[in-house]
Amino acid sequence: MLSTILKNDKLLFFLGGVAATLAGAKAVKSGKAREVCVKGLAAGMQFQKVAQEAFHNIKEEAQDLCQEAKTTAE
Repeated sequence: MLSTILKNDKLLFFLGGVAATLAGAKAVKSGKAREVCVKGLAAGMQFQKVAQEAFHNIKEEAQDLCQEAKTTAE
């Protein structure tokens, strides 16, 4: 019986998913996990801000170059 269960991949994946869900639920409720998640989210938000500023600067420089090219062409 046990050998039949161990050969059934779908059942093993299902049981692994259930175990991962239960372990994840316990981990998320811990204070350390919350702290790590908050720090990760804060770092992500900071990265987004820096990326938006860089994109804005690149866009302004491209617009300036385009305007210079138009002026030179005329």
